Amino acid sequence: MRAIVIGAGAIGLSSAYYLRKSGVEVTVVDPAPPGSKASSHNAGWIVPSMSAPVPAPGMTLQAMRWILRRDSPLYVTPSLSPQFLRFMALMLRNCTTARFEAGLDVLLDLSAETLQLFDELAADGVRFESHNDPLTMLFQEPKKLQAHAAELETMTERIPGFSWRALHGEDLAREVPHAAHGLAGGLQSTGDRSLDPASFTDGLATACRRDGVEIRLGHPASLRQEPDSSVSVVMGEEVLRADRIVVAAGVWSNQVLAGIHEKVAVQAGKGYGYDLPLQPDGPTHPLYLAEAKVAITPLDTKVRIAGTMGFGRIDERINSVRAGGILSSLPSYFTTWPELSEKPQPWTGLRPMTPDGLPIIGPLPRQPHVLVATGHAMLGISLAPPTGRLIAEMATGHAPARHRASLAADRF
Repeated sequence: MRAIVIGAGAIGLSSAYYLRKSGVEVTVVDPAPPGSKASSHNAGWIVPSMSAPVPAPGMTLQAMRWILRRDSPLYVTPSLSPQFLRFMALMLRNCTTARFEAGLDVLLDLSAETLQLFDELAADGVRFESHNDPLTMLFQEPKKLQAHAAELETMTERIPGFSWRALHGEDLAREVPHAAHGLAGGLQSTGDRSLDPASFTDGLATACRRDGVEIRLGHPASLRQEPDSSVSVVMGEEVLRADRIVVAAGVWSNQVLAGIHEKVAVQAGKGYGYDLPLQPDGPTHPLYLAEAKVAITPLDTKVRIAGTMGFGRIDERINSVRAGGILSSLPSYFTTWPELSEKPQPWTGLRPMTPDGLPIIGPLPRQPHVLVATGHAMLGISLAPPTGRLIAEMATGHAPARHRASLAADRF
């Protein structure tokens, strides 16, 4: 069997890796270098404990509160596009407790073995920077702290090896020395991980090449319907054929699918971040600023700060005000923050969002030999190995039946 994977991000490379391990001949195509888009521009968290759908009860009310803030963590760029309006309407419909809990069950099931799969990747020689430090969430509002503590209690029953504890007073000051005095407290969990996402995609690409995967970069790819009803991949004037085609092109997946008149419910969600230099008095383990929705990830050579979610069209331009909202949130959580010798430059990444917060993983109903793997929102790194394995199982006919309907491309 031969497969072509369109997309050299974390999802595409994971799919290629597991397809090759299943004995499939694999070619990966992408106009950009591996992981150069959202797969390397994110917080780098492997977080089974935060595997929750983006559409959640209360999300609509919170978005309305933030609507006039130019630097708010969550925002919507208005559009009269029918596709965009339908997407937002579907997302609002999924902001119910019942739909949220159903989606949570699916995401937790997908995440159940992700830490084990990352360990197996490392044992197989996939090299990447990884850290096992505890994750501390800081809260300004007592009600939000209490609500999330209840969620974490549920997670201890669902995630092997996961535990958590509340931090107040001296405990909080010891774990986060510069925590602001007015905070409601913190929640510290053990059982998640963090990594340098760029090193992960680099490591996957190297391992794929080692195992015989062909990676072809620098040329955009599209799909084409052939007279015999098969589907081919077009790169410039070259036409590639395969038994299976995997579209893992993130927010650009619909551009790839347009050639065969197919479309999936994916919308761009713009995130921003900064890479700051290491400082002697800087953070030493991952932190999450709950109300600001900002993630802080200390790595070997830098401190990564990431946040915001902006729904809109595909646009990789940087809005300095939106990006700056990440930095301006820091004084609310810390008494001091390491001084910077020069103004940091923000980066951006477009997360593929779906109306119900669950990824799209599986074949197109009218083109069963074309599989789609996208829509992972902020869990692209965390869910990359289980998604890649599931794609390989589907492509070779060995996939379990569970959650197929919840992940299907035509469920909306």
